[in-house]
Amino acid sequence: MRQKSWWNAARLQPARRALAVSTAGRRRALAAVAGFGLLAACTAVPFPPAPTTTTTTAVPTGAAFYVPPAVLPAGAPGTIIRAQAGHWYTDWFKTAQVAGTVSNLMYLSTNADGTPIADTATLIVPTTPVFGSRPLVDYAPGTQGWANSCAPSQEMAAGIFDEGFAVTNLLALGYAVVVDDYPGLGTTNSHEYNVGTAEGYSVLDAIRAAESLPGSGLSPASPSAVEGYSQGGGAADWAAQEQPAYAPTLHLVGVAAGGTPANLQAVAANINGTSFFAFLAGTALGFNFAYPSLDLNASLTPAGQTALAALNGMCQTDALTAYAGKSIEGYTIGGTDPISTPQWTAVLNANNLGATKPAVPIYQYHGLVDEVIPYSVEQTLHSQYCALGATTDLVGYPGEHVTTQSEAQTDVDTWIQQRIQGQPATSNC
Repeated sequence: MRQKSWWNAARLQPARRALAVSTAGRRRALAAVAGFGLLAACTAVPFPPAPTTTTTTAVPTGAAFYVPPAVLPAGAPGTIIRAQAGHWYTDWFKTAQVAGTVSNLMYLSTNADGTPIADTATLIVPTTPVFGSRPLVDYAPGTQGWANSCAPSQEMAAGIFDEGFAVTNLLALGYAVVVDDYPGLGTTNSHEYNVGTAEGYSVLDAIRAAESLPGSGLSPASPSAVEGYSQGGGAADWAAQEQPAYAPTLHLVGVAAGGTPANLQAVAANINGTSFFAFLAGTALGFNFAYPSLDLNASLTPAGQTALAALNGMCQTDALTAYAGKSIEGYTIGGTDPISTPQWTAVLNANNLGATKPAVPIYQYHGLVDEVIPYSVEQTLHSQYCALGATTDLVGYPGEHVTTQSEAQTDVDTWIQQRIQGQPATSNC
């Protein structure tokens, strides 16, 4: 494991990010600009007409676009159900608008139980000229919330997506970027939050859908990579683990995953009763949506049922404030902890990382003083991957959960660029 010094952290690529995860539940704004000096604020560019889709019926617009068909069409995972032109800003400060084409996609993916579902994502293709086919990076976002309005595609359209700086950095390198909404977020309001298997499928299928979009200039033959942090770090690593069996023909060259909730029970124990309890409650909701037999409501008091139902209509900032200091025992009958029962333990274990060797190199990065997901969780995952013979490089940064993502940006972008260029990856197992 390598650690970044405070001096090295000072060299980080600055970024704009605001995220409400302080112990007081207030917003913390990280002032910065998009990196490498490659991208400056641009004037708005025309957006293309809606791309061709796999259906012959008219493409619904507005909110109706995100309502899945009553009967999903036949097709392999990654098949596009519908597509339309979209709009995107780099961040919620609206300091720049991307020069490129933007498409909203609905595509076939797979639920945790193996059933087909409809997922959505946003594809941004920059106008930067490239030689040959353009590389593609899937950006797996961190937690945005549980209401449909919190879906990254919705936040992009509203100009309030707080991870736009990371996407902009990738676009500045000339890469196309597809940003996941994740299973249930934006489509059914039943967000399968932190259900790693389903999120990994969603990431891989978003890449397949983007590469098959007519007129995008993308190709399955070109290299692809994944970047994700926090919830997105889990989704990214799950994509790496699932890719050999689920999407073996995908030209995936590397996965950069940071702040990863690799062991859900360890994270739950760390945040129960703290300012970050909303993440625990949201995970319980997500697993209940993915595995209805868990019957979460049977363990909750009437007040607990009301509280968790309310969470399902909130975005992250409001949720962290509303549930700060709460505990799972305060919402359950008899003050019990349902997630420690054998039924819950089985599905949580099935969605903990580290049991399958990724076929591609992994860049693991984590804050040494992360107060949400302990650094030890990432260390354990690193040890598990090393024992499996994976190529993985773990780097510790001096920050806590929010600041670490921006501290690591220069290193993450460089690492992804090296993988796309075909350079060999190092490992510190």
